[in-house]
Amino acid sequence: MDFGKKITHYLEDRVVLKPLTRWNEAYKEFPRYVMEYLVARYVEPQNPVPGQQKIDRILNEHYVESGAKELIKSKIKELSEYTLLGQLRVRLDAGKDHYWAEVPALGDNFVRIGRKVLREYGDALLAGGAWGTMVVEYDPQYELKGRIYPFNIREFTPFQITRLSLDDYLEKRQNFNTHEWIDLLVQSIGFNPAKFSQREKMLMLMRLVPFVEANFNLLELGPRETGKTYTYRNTSSKSFVISGGKTTPATLFYNIASRKIGILGQKDVVFFDEIGNTSFSDPEATISVLKDYMQTGKFSRGPQEFNSQASIVLAGNIDTDIEKKKPAPHYHHLFIALPHELGKDAAFLDRLHAFIPGWEMPKIKPDNYAQGYGFVTDYLAEIFTRLRRKNYQTIVNSQVKFLKMTGRNQDSIKKTTAGLLKLIFPHRNPQTIQSDEIELCLALAVECRQRIIGQLALSFPEEFKELELNKQIQKSF
Repeated sequence: MDFGKKITHYLEDRVVLKPLTRWNEAYKEFPRYVMEYLVARYVEPQNPVPGQQKIDRILNEHYVESGAKELIKSKIKELSEYTLLGQLRVRLDAGKDHYWAEVPALGDNFVRIGRKVLREYGDALLAGGAWGTMVVEYDPQYELKGRIYPFNIREFTPFQITRLSLDDYLEKRQNFNTHEWIDLLVQSIGFNPAKFSQREKMLMLMRLVPFVEANFNLLELGPRETGKTYTYRNTSSKSFVISGGKTTPATLFYNIASRKIGILGQKDVVFFDEIGNTSFSDPEATISVLKDYMQTGKFSRGPQEFNSQASIVLAGNIDTDIEKKKPAPHYHHLFIALPHELGKDAAFLDRLHAFIPGWEMPKIKPDNYAQGYGFVTDYLAEIFTRLRRKNYQTIVNSQVKFLKMTGRNQDSIKKTTAGLLKLIFPHRNPQTIQSDEIELCLALAVECRQRIIGQLALSFPEEFKELELNKQIQKSF
């Protein structure tokens, strides 16, 4: 059976033809899952133009740009109600015993929300929010403690998957062989698997481990334009991209003044893009808290302590010999590409579980983007979140013994191997895993931790020695 037909046969409404979501460059500002939802609903692959034109009309009529907020508020008032397209979040105001909707399209954080909407979608809206269409009505009679709150969201239709079955996903995995499944995942995150080697596709999957493995710390250094930022910005609404700039404890951890949890407490993955250009306000305090968090999954601000499962990804650009696929020879060690405060902190660097050799990844050209069917982005993002709650280290422990290996090296290899198993062989358990399957994941996990050890030995020779991690592993297969 043709690969595309096989995908649609077994996965049906869980997939979308990826190139159909990229017909208009003006839509880059929208999360990919928004465009995929609209395409899946309105566009026929055999005759895409009418559906694309309908999406154009929907976005033109119902999406509000930042400069038009007051105009839209006026329309809601004059028409009594109006349908908006955008992001919606909900929070509980315990002081007022009231739920409020935050609607960026209106620039208003005190919008009322209907009981029906809360009942049907409250879990998603309270846990980070969702994109969708909402009917906003105007009622100037509603007053609370002397203040009028006229806007109310009566209806909401999410663009994101809110209900799915992980068991169904695991069952469907059994209909594909390993190479097909890897290609499907690569296609699902927006790339054309036919344009990449098997090695390059495995490195692409390494970028996804933080999405399925909680509290996973990853580093990737390589040339520009290899798809790093594209992957983390578009794979899930539960990732957050910090693009080279100043990072504060308040935005990262907890804002004591506003009593708001930072992005580490809200997202599954926090991606530091262009890490070499990132600066930290109060570097000592920020890095100290971050370092402790990377080890324990906890952070403190003031008298409060918080737990989080967010993974940390650091990505930076280094000079690369593109033809040889190697870092430029002038580097004594590669941690020099990090901010000085991080590059000199051995304890921080040792908490990194894996180091992806980004210099092996090719630059992304237009024909490198996906041409076939892949999972609907938000469906896959929710599957990834559910896989985070599963413990696949039991599979690793059943097949591998670690001999006189430090705890951090063991944890790193176990977490990376477990993450790759969740991605490629999620349907396996300790009894059904095959030797070649675990070897595929284990070998890459060891290599990516070995790269951390090697750079530590170069950077801090008085504290770290070069080790051969493979010699400290005993396999049962």
